[in-house]
Amino acid sequence: KRRQLNDHELVSRLSYFLWSSMPDERLMTLSDRKQMRRPKVLLAEVERMLADEKSERFIEQFTTQWLDLDGVKRVAVNPEFHPDFDTKLEPYMVRETQLFFREILRNDESALRLLDADFTMVNAALAKHYGLSGPQSQVFERVSLVASRRPGGLLAHGAMHLANSNGEDSHPIKRAVWIRERLLHDPPAPPPPNVPSLDPSNPDFAKLPIRKQLEIHRQDPACADCHRGIDPWGIALENFDAVGKWRDEIRRPTGERIKKKPQFTTETVDSRTKLPGGHAINGVEGLKAFLLNERRDQFAHAFVTKLATYALGRSLGLADQAELEKLSQQFAADGYRISALIADIAASELFLNR
Repeated sequence: KRRQLNDHELVSRLSYFLWSSMPDERLMTLSDRKQMRRPKVLLAEVERMLADEKSERFIEQFTTQWLDLDGVKRVAVNPEFHPDFDTKLEPYMVRETQLFFREILRNDESALRLLDADFTMVNAALAKHYGLSGPQSQVFERVSLVASRRPGGLLAHGAMHLANSNGEDSHPIKRAVWIRERLLHDPPAPPPPNVPSLDPSNPDFAKLPIRKQLEIHRQDPACADCHRGIDPWGIALENFDAVGKWRDEIRRPTGERIKKKPQFTTETVDSRTKLPGGHAINGVEGLKAFLLNERRDQFAHAFVTKLATYALGRSLGLADQAELEKLSQQFAADGYRISALIADIAASELFLNR
């Protein structure tokens, strides 16, 4: 059964939520005086804590947990496929996403900007990798994407593409699962045992266009039903290679080597696809528009769920759904501002009880 947190438990939960550390002297004093449960006091403390530099820990740890940014460390980029890739870019990619979230939070912009924005956060090395102009040093800056071919939003970030690749090429299934799990809180069921992966079973498999590879994969009845609801989400992102660079052509290995170097053939990227429900889209811009227009409420509810899970430090269940629905409605009413959502979570029955 739920019970109400006492003031000392409340300031401890709040401090580890926003600072990843123990409460400071002011929080302890307020808890000693039993003032923390007063709505105005609680709101003032949330605002103070978010303005404190210690809240950078919240930004870094929440984004890493929510978006699985540690996935970048799990992938080894094959230098034969990406000879110009420098591994020093990997932490820069992670930092881009963390600072992008930070910029939206600090400027009190709508969380919908996470899906579609006209800017990103890059330093000189990452800007060069993306083909952008701007920063002249390794200090990260806000860079406009208006005059570039680079799309904006989380779906264009290198960290997501690298973490959901095989180190050689894109992996549409991994990207699709990431979208459904991280952005929509709708993870597909895990594959049944002994289902083959996209790794080639014959030397000609890797030469095939990704659509053909997935078509062959779906010939297995155990794969077909699930993959009809998975594959299209990843196909829409085929204009990004394994290291997050924009491409109009896909390089496929021929299986031949000349002077020990692999040889490649090219094919034109086709990112047109049809999402579940029959929604035809074209590429990342079509996917972003679909998410904003058709799945806005689902994204907002997913974000609320992910943030509340982080705040509470536990999984959420059916008993929590009514409170989550209230938070989601208020989140929309507040213009999807993350700071307002944080304050609402801190004042919610979920947070004030255990």
